[in-house]
Amino acid sequence: MALSRYDFRGVGALNLFLVLPLTSPEVVLGASLATLFIDWDITRGFWTVVIAHVMFQVSFVALTVRARIRGFDWTLEQAAQDLGASPMRTFWKVTFPLILPGILAAALPELRVVHRRLHHHVLQRRLAGDVPRYRSSAPAAPRPPQINVLATMILVVTSR
Repeated sequence: MALSRYDFRGVGALNLFLVLPLTSPEVVLGASLATLFIDWDITRGFWTVVIAHVMFQVSFVALTVRARIRGFDWTLEQAAQDLGASPMRTFWKVTFPLILPGILAAALPELRVVHRRLHHHVLQRRLAGDVPRYRSSAPAAPRPPQINVLATMILVVTSR
């Protein structure tokens, strides 16, 4: 939001760093992150994958949200604060709902990719026989229907 709302020194460099991951091949970004993790002697695993996904997605989300904010009517925030809302309440009740479509539009494709990768990981572990017996033989815990509804909504939205 600061990139759209304020003008400060270093905006050009920050814009360059936001566009750089979008224009670089993913193989280059993956190799550079792997090199960084190896050089810093970081154990590669779940958290390094999370860091890599966040790094890849920050540019998409930032640029999409900035495009959404360009047409934002800032007088809505002023009106909410004039009516007595605190800055945090103004953000959560006025600003956030208006920028949420931009965040979701950028983040949902990545959630789909993460879901596929986790599914393949679980499938590979089952095929390799790495899943402990007590888990595979235990009765399934009852699942609330809201989880199925949410999963179906995510699948429908991301499969378009």
